Amino acid sequence: MRNESPGRASLAAGVFLVLTVSSAVHAITIFKVAATADEEMYPSVSGDTVVWQVFNSRYGDWDVMGARISNGSAGESFAIADFNGDDRFPIIDGNDVVWQFQRNENSGGDVYGARIADGRTVSTFAISVSTDDEFLPWVSNGVAVWQHGFVGAPDWDILGARLTGQDNPTSFFVSAGIDIDEMFPCISGNLVVWQQKSSSLPTPFVYGADISDPNHPRTFYTTMALGKEEMPGLSDGWLVGRETDGVGKVTADNLFDPFNPEGISSSGLTAYPRIHKHIVVWQDQSNGTWDIRGYNLVTRQEFAVTSLKMSQQVNPAVYVDTEETRALIVWQDDRDGNWDIYAAIVDGLEVDTSSDFLEVKAVSVD
Repeated sequence: MRNESPGRASLAAGVFLVLTVSSAVHAITIFKVAATADEEMYPSVSGDTVVWQVFNSRYGDWDVMGARISNGSAGESFAIADFNGDDRFPIIDGNDVVWQFQRNENSGGDVYGARIADGRTVSTFAISVSTDDEFLPWVSNGVAVWQHGFVGAPDWDILGARLTGQDNPTSFFVSAGIDIDEMFPCISGNLVVWQQKSSSLPTPFVYGADISDPNHPRTFYTTMALGKEEMPGLSDGWLVGRETDGVGKVTADNLFDPFNPEGISSSGLTAYPRIHKHIVVWQDQSNGTWDIRGYNLVTRQEFAVTSLKMSQQVNPAVYVDTEETRALIVWQDDRDGNWDIYAAIVDGLEVDTSSDFLEVKAVSVD
């Protein structure tokens, strides 16, 4: 409706600022990444590349594969690791991929890595291969960390190494307490966190270290408790985890402004929280089967990624492109009868850092 005020003088010319408020829309696009007759599990994502482990039924072991995502679809899969044995639990950051290798289920673990580029594997190399046990690596900014069990030692330690592209780069101690189990490491930038427990600390807590100087790591503790089988997640100083192996909410805390960890999930039927930037994802069973849900740490809003009652969606991972205001979420999915890898591109309010977009326009009035 037009509203005129006849008693006011007209304006000959001027420039006005008009504030336009427009809300972002709900936008989640789901698609397959890898779906074969074999089992695909434990995906990880960075940038436009997804990696995962796949059971090679021809040889009876696990390999690591990857694929690039473009325009809401996955390109052709490419091999990253197909050693004679089990290559499992891959993690990707940029062009670096790390994973755990075991010759067989009774042998010790080793840590391997690869450099990838343009949808192909450029090189593979050993990161930590020895008679010790090396498990569950993570990588960030060219540094890998892993859970290390020395031969004859009664406990687990955390070690790390800067990747050089060559075999067995020089390793360093992140944390090696006596008669203390340090397990399930995660690294983001110069910060490493892990689960720590001992006979004097039967309830595991999250501990960490600043490895800006790898020769002199500065350790710290947090107030986040963990279930005995729970792994912490870390990104840009944000820490996520679960305080119990049973029913319990996903919790979050900011290491740069620590307080008591806060429950962020609406349900306690949760598992496997992961984080990148300001987006947390986890698997949620409040629907009766496992679905994928997420949470925006800026807007403090929870959102559903999947809601399927006849299948399971588990083991999510997430990568956030803050410049494009977009998240790529990946997970393991059995909707087609066996485990496949699915993904979702989320570019609506779920990943926005404000509830509205404010646009200022200059309007000329004659």
